[in-house]
Amino acid sequence: MVSRRAFLRGGSLAGLASLVPAAGAAVRPRASLRGQPFEAVCDTRHPDGDAFLTAISPRAYRSHGVGVDPGAVLSVMADATAAGRVVLGLTTPTAFMIARQVAAPHGYGLAFQGEHDYLGKDRLHHRLRGDEAWLGELATLLEHSADAWPQALGRTLAGLPADRECTATQAIDCVARHPPGKPGQRVSWVLAPLRA
Repeated sequence: MVSRRAFLRGGSLAGLASLVPAAGAAVRPRASLRGQPFEAVCDTRHPDGDAFLTAISPRAYRSHGVGVDPGAVLSVMADATAAGRVVLGLTTPTAFMIARQVAAPHGYGLAFQGEHDYLGKDRLHHRLRGDEAWLGELATLLEHSADAWPQALGRTLAGLPADRECTATQAIDCVARHPPGKPGQRVSWVLAPLRA
């Protein structure tokens, strides 16, 4: 009969051995969000936020709705940075600023940022910052997505690489119905652990 102590010691050693890569195995960081767990944060007071959250939730590790209090982002960012997870969001500029300031001391940088402003006469202005390799394609997608831009943006951001900081900027105007009420400016963003 094996004692409890010997059993637990053997389990601990087996667990440690499984953490060591096999000889000749290449260990590479994941550059894309496809396999990497990420958290989604969204302002759910407006239809755009609900649409973004609906599109991204099936792929997210966890999804968080932020209501009236942008300070709710503090606990989300604390959990995500402690676990080293990427965080995607579509929020107000205030909630984005809080998230960025909380994440910065943990080596997180901005892999993507989009500012979305409703203009008069059913026009929407997108100002995008991201990696030059994929920013043009994202801008074209948003330009042709009209009212479905939050869903298109959410699905696309979940599959983009989050391995370098924003380097390129692009601005586009497109047709989109103005939602009821005054939605104000929305900011979409991806904060990722980019610096050691």
